[in-house]
Amino acid sequence: MSRNLTLRQLRAFAAVAEQGSFTAAAARLHLTQSALSVLVRELERELGARLFDRHTRRVLLTEAGRELLPYATRVLADLEQAASSVAGLSDKSRGWLRLAMPQLMASTLGARAIAAFHRQHPGIAIELHDTPPDQLVAQVLSGDVELAIGVEVPSSAHIQRTLLLRDRHWVVCPSTHALAARAQVRWKDLAGVPFIAPTRGFLRWLEPLLVPRGLLPAPAHTVGYASTALGLVAAGLGVTMVPTYGGPLARAWGLVLRPLVAPVFERDVQIYSAPGRSLTPAAQAFCEVMVQQAAAGPRAV
Repeated sequence: MSRNLTLRQLRAFAAVAEQGSFTAAAARLHLTQSALSVLVRELERELGARLFDRHTRRVLLTEAGRELLPYATRVLADLEQAASSVAGLSDKSRGWLRLAMPQLMASTLGARAIAAFHRQHPGIAIELHDTPPDQLVAQVLSGDVELAIGVEVPSSAHIQRTLLLRDRHWVVCPSTHALAARAQVRWKDLAGVPFIAPTRGFLRWLEPLLVPRGLLPAPAHTVGYASTALGLVAAGLGVTMVPTYGGPLARAWGLVLRPLVAPVFERDVQIYSAPGRSLTPAAQAFCEVMVQQAAAGPRAV
């Protein structure tokens, strides 16, 4: 048989049991003594058992009351813990966030954003997946991550996109390379220069822009990660390209960046999230930090 017990009844019962007095328990709960007595009587009626023996100076638990007390105490404690946990998620004092970014972004702009986020919300743990760009959408749709951040990728999947920034690309070369002496580099200046495509499929993004102009470079190497491309450039095997946020990593290799012009090549960086789902407070806060870091990000030169 189901019992219609209420939390107010359990709180009243636990307070009387702890205080040993209806008067003291009522004061603790900010209730009148009569209101407290009503709650206890309702609980006893619902359970079909007396919970207290009333004496002149003291209220003592009956056997039924002693049986009920540990259960009531545990229910109230669990409820308090649950309420505290939910409040922690809401005020971002605690929580968990799983997100995905491509390797280049994760090691530059993403790393700065995560560090800034930890300073603001030290109680929220972040699980970072450094993911190939063409797998970002799948990571979100599978539920492996709540957010994915990276360059716009073609996808027929229904997914929520929020523009983070529009970023231009720069040519990267050793400081001793002839292109390093130029203030800017035109695409036609790359003719005959070994070109290292920084990710697989990168040339597909260049085709609409460069094929009509006859400027599409033929890659000497095509690699899976921008860090590999930078290593090949540092070894003197050619030049590559990175977005603005990749500048710090290129400079860490001792390389220089020059703006690409005629034409300028830009790509949108998107924040991906699952459609029809509200972002958690932690995810919303991280998006705000990413926007701030993108706005304050370093220049490539």
